[in-house]
Amino acid sequence: MIFFRPEIGVVIGLLITWAIFYILSPKFLWPANIGNIFTAAAELGIIAVGMAFLLISGEFDLSVGSVYIIAPTLMMRISDNFGIPLILGFLIGLVVSCAIGFFNGIITIKFNLPSFIVTLASMMLLSGIVLAVTGGFITEASSRTPFLYTILARRLGFFRLSTLWMFGIVILFSLILDHSKYGNWVYATGGNVVVATKMGVATHRVKIINFVICSLLAGFAGCVGASRVYSVNPAVGFDLMLNAIAAAIIGGCLITGGRGSIVGTFLGVMLLTSVNSGLILAGASPYWYRAFIGAIILVVVVINLAITRRIRK
Repeated sequence: MIFFRPEIGVVIGLLITWAIFYILSPKFLWPANIGNIFTAAAELGIIAVGMAFLLISGEFDLSVGSVYIIAPTLMMRISDNFGIPLILGFLIGLVVSCAIGFFNGIITIKFNLPSFIVTLASMMLLSGIVLAVTGGFITEASSRTPFLYTILARRLGFFRLSTLWMFGIVILFSLILDHSKYGNWVYATGGNVVVATKMGVATHRVKIINFVICSLLAGFAGCVGASRVYSVNPAVGFDLMLNAIAAAIIGGCLITGGRGSIVGTFLGVMLLTSVNSGLILAGASPYWYRAFIGAIILVVVVINLAITRRIRK
């Protein structure tokens, strides 16, 4: 039944939010503002997809904000300092992102450590390296004309290509999760790792792969964001990490694993960015944003918990 879907809580929340902000300001649903919402959602949505995959398998990653910064920083600095093509710097940034995810997964699995501790340490290590290299200053692109910037985040009317990248990633990973053997393994691993292992699921491999996916998408999102503003701000990663976790939880993912939805996570991202945009249009202080998000998370989690208990009965 539709009411037992993990997305039901966020769908209700999104409809109510859009109705309230439309009443407060009809400009909320103007095409220009919808375009701004999708633009703001693009990078967060790409990160949140990877976070959702990892959460469903029973783990999560606090280092995605640092990866979001380090990948585009490498892309720009390697290209500028060594005179190599920007696309090669982009690929190096993605390879490093994968290596970070693989490191997090290996340490977590091989030493049986909580992913919270491992990725917290990784987050602090990476953010420290970035701050030491950049001195805390914004890294700016030396040129605004390369083709890579165009294909990642070029403006198309009220929207950007980054929105298409987000939709493509959401569709791809939704199909993998819901219509493939690997998706079944992800659910099984997060639901009960002992039972999944006895059934022949390579649970360790699944978790490591999901760590890599999560980190890869965070690095890709960072490069998309850098292509949009032609710079990298080392101070923005922490909020993105919190919002990615919040979006996945709002979208129906359980911290304990075994339940979640990529589509629901996307809707969670839309809810977060809609609240931010709606508060601005309504003339409210942006400081209310976190209060609203905290309340939304609490309400949605209660709804999802009630649905989960009903299913079990």
